[in-house]
Parts: sequence; C-alpha cells; structure tokens
Amino acid sequence: MYCHAIPLLRRATVAGDRDAARRLAELLVDRGDVEGASSVLQERADAGDGDAAWRLAGLLVDRGDVEGLRERADAGDDYAAGRLAGLLVDRGDVERASSVLRERADAGDDYAAWRLAELLADRGDLEGLRSEVLRGNHGAAKGLINVLVKQSPDAAERLRRYGLNVDGSISWSMSEAPPSAT
Repeated sequence: MYCHAIPLLRRATVAGDRDAARRLAELLVDRGDVEGASSVLQERADAGDGDAAWRLAGLLVDRGDVEGLRERADAGDDYAAGRLAGLLVDRGDVERASSVLRERADAGDDYAAWRLAELLADRGDLEGLRSEVLRGNHGAAKGLINVLVKQSPDAAERLRRYGLNVDGSISWSMSEAPPSAT
C-alpha cells in the first residue's frame, strides 16, 4: 500500500492539499521515516498551516529535540514554544522553561503568560508571581492569591479582609501597622 500511497500523497501535498500532507506525514512516521515526516510538516507549518505546526511540535517532543523546538519557537511558533516549555519542565529545567514562556508572553502570547503563572504558582514562587502581576498577567494574580493562602494563614486572612495592592502585596487596614513582607 505504501508504495502507491506515498507518491500520490506527495503529489497532492506539493499541490497544497493539507489533508494529504497530514496523511503523508502519518504514513512516513509509520514507516519509521520521522525525518521525512518532519520535513513534510515543516514545509506546511512554514506556509502557515497550524495543524502541521502542532503535529511537528509533537514529533520534535517525541524525539526530545530541544534545539528543533527552540528554533521553531524563536521563529514565532507558539505550539513549539509551549511544547518546548513542557519538555523542559519534564526534564527538570524549570528555569529555562520559565525563560521560554516569558519570551512568548512578552511577545503577546496569552497562553504562555497563563502557563508561566501556573508554573510559578506550582513552584510557590511569590516574587515571580508578584513580578507577573506587575506585568498585568491576570493568571498570576490568581496564582499569587492561591500561594499566599497556602503559605500563610495570617496572609490569607489579611488578603481576605483587604485584598491586593497593585504591586501584588497584600493591603492592610490604615488602623494597623503595615505587615512585614509576605
């Protein structure tokens, strides 16, 4: 079957058929030609095919190709950036994952900003979350509140009573002395 299907799918792919490109990539992977599948998907992804970009990022993750993902992310591929961050977290390289997400968030990627806030909250990184709140990351405000509640019952009570300041610190009553840094 492959000997007939692959040439036909290649011709259809060259003619711009997205479905043929997807099927061709699947067949190439099934045959063990991951490089060929990556090449087909990269061509389509570079032409603006989001499905191909998503599938290509998945292949790069499966191969553990951090550099390939980084190249795609640097070229503005949000799928590759998200998958790169996930791969780095899985490998325990949270600092690099945070850096990737920060770059994408700064470029206007809302999903990356949300994922960065989630990563910081999972680590209990109050200062990182406060910094994100100051940048206007709404997901970070929620993460900051959740971390404060977990880390300090006193802070949680002040938070409940007085809310947050714009800098991400907990407000306090004017009749009370300002609390120590939380």
